[in-house]
Amino acid sequence: MPQKAMGTSISCRHQEKDTVIGRLKAISEIRADSEAVDVTCLDAENGYRQYVQGLRDMGEVTLEGFYEAGEAGQQKLRELYEEGIVVPFTVTFPDESAVQFSAFVKSHAMGAAQVDGAVGFSAVLRLTGGVTLL
Repeated sequence: MPQKAMGTSISCRHQEKDTVIGRLKAISEIRADSEAVDVTCLDAENGYRQYVQGLRDMGEVTLEGFYEAGEAGQQKLRELYEEGIVVPFTVTFPDESAVQFSAFVKSHAMGAAQVDGAVGFSAVLRLTGGVTLL
């Protein structure tokens, strides 16, 4: 049965402390992808290319939300960007299933503002390694 996204959260673990990133309105999909390695031989049957799976890559996760200077999770993302370190992140869904991955904060932005809009922030997490379903 499909589930609503409301209640989904993401947290990071740094210095033995878990910090939930608050005021989010969107967490992008966690998408596995891989390279396609061309292994076509000169004597390939029927003249079709042949491939095998190459290196796998979990890509990036984008976070979007409402900027709040004092929000602990947003502060932690800015700190992690400055430190440039890889830490564990956990996305927890409303049914209490979760995925865990390691990532560094590749970028962050704050202050997007429009007439009749809320001030926003965003961050991009670059995953390294695989993803574990919890």
